[in-house]
Amino acid sequence: MKPRVIFVERKTSASVSIERVFRQIAGDLPADRFDVEFQTVPYGNGIFAILRNLAFFRKRPADIYHITGDVHYISLVLPRNSTILTIHDLVALRRGSGVRKYLIKKLFLDLPVRRCAQITTVSDAVKQEIIDRTGIRGDRVAVIENPLIDGFQCRGEKPFNRDCPVILHIGTAENKNLERLIAAVEGLTCKLRIVGRLDDKIIQRLRHHNAVYENVFGLDQKQIIEEYENADIVSFCSIYEGFGLPIIEAQAMQKPVVTSDLPPMNAVAGDGAALVDPYDISSIKRTLIRIIDDPEYRNTIIDAGARNVSRFDGKAIAGRYAELYEEILSQTDSQ
Repeated sequence: MKPRVIFVERKTSASVSIERVFRQIAGDLPADRFDVEFQTVPYGNGIFAILRNLAFFRKRPADIYHITGDVHYISLVLPRNSTILTIHDLVALRRGSGVRKYLIKKLFLDLPVRRCAQITTVSDAVKQEIIDRTGIRGDRVAVIENPLIDGFQCRGEKPFNRDCPVILHIGTAENKNLERLIAAVEGLTCKLRIVGRLDDKIIQRLRHHNAVYENVFGLDQKQIIEEYENADIVSFCSIYEGFGLPIIEAQAMQKPVVTSDLPPMNAVAGDGAALVDPYDISSIKRTLIRIIDDPEYRNTIIDAGARNVSRFDGKAIAGRYAELYEEILSQTDSQ
């Protein structure tokens, strides 16, 4: 009988990137070696929801439990020797203060990393952050990058609109750095296409800088792909990321990418993006202008991006998880 792997995931929310990643990985695992299914925790991530999840979650029988992210605490009710936890980022620890921040660190980091057979993460930058914040040994944390999701591929070249390019920006959380992008495009003839809910503060900033913009949210994968197809430039100048999936999605769609010269974004992008100082509005503006005005430069980073995405092949990345599962299974059998 093949070993069974259960991916334990958060309750479905408007943000679905983690779920898309692990649907891809599950589909690319060798079908002759593993049976795979998904189990969702019943409640959300508020403090009372977390307590209810811990009280009422009932694990299904499996040989490997793989927590896919954002419900790290569920490791407290799973068998240590057969549980793997993937940590995508530690952005939650950069918010709040006092008791709430203490509880988040305990439930989402300190306790989970000691309750799992293996930790994985998606970049060297996050691995180092985990080590620095917990003191865990480096060999307990494996770096396995996110795969490119099937469906993100260029289906026909859209002529670049130099007269009024569409600049696609994905995400409106504070770390996505939208406010500086808005300031950077002031005076440029362009249109911002923003994916994610806008709060009043951002709307006021858009008005203050006389930005021409459109806003959409709650998109499925097909609609996200259409956003890339219709864009002229993809801006992803975040100040903090665990990985930066939109970088490789945009590269696969053969769009010029502007992203931050910070880890892990610069490592994920390779040579296939224009790198900026995300804290410097003038750096973002200069780079956008160069992409708009210099077609040779624009095509150079598009071509380099198309080559870069081969590093994130889904089957290769699923193969690395398969090796990890086999290692955990062999350790369990020997005990």
